[in-house]
Amino acid sequence: MKNKKVKVTEYWRKKSRYIHPNMTKWQLFIYRVKVFFKVLFWGIVVMAVLIGIYELGAVTSNKVIYTKQEVIKEVPIKAPIMERIAKCESPTGHFGKNGQVAVRGNDNHTVDIGSRQINSFYWGAKATELGYNLWIEKDNIAMGDWIYQNYGTEPWSSSKKCWNK
Repeated sequence: MKNKKVKVTEYWRKKSRYIHPNMTKWQLFIYRVKVFFKVLFWGIVVMAVLIGIYELGAVTSNKVIYTKQEVIKEVPIKAPIMERIAKCESPTGHFGKNGQVAVRGNDNHTVDIGSRQINSFYWGAKATELGYNLWIEKDNIAMGDWIYQNYGTEPWSSSKKCWNK
């Protein structure tokens, strides 16, 4: 008589398997070991694929793309003329003698801020767009460098007699 496969419920796994009813305990043990290693093998394969996909994603998503604003912020062009302009515009530097940020009112009811004496009326919106706060010294310097790179020394023409020596 040929061995038939019958459905036997294995309660310790809470699943049903088709096995031969006349298996010995040893054969049943070997069968369960084979099933265990088969499940283990496919689990490892799935984990390897998932880790590979994760690593591939990490490699492709870590590219740093700089915007024009970030490049300007990180690599400002240092022009010697800007140091002379800063000395003429604000002899005490970014902070006045009283320790406050150097601020100068103009005849046209606008305000110049910091070591580069950047006019908040004309340049305030652009400074905000570029992510600069004119009241912070390094941002004031960076905004002054940006203005110089894009407009030259023209915005500081009123103090030209001082810095053009």
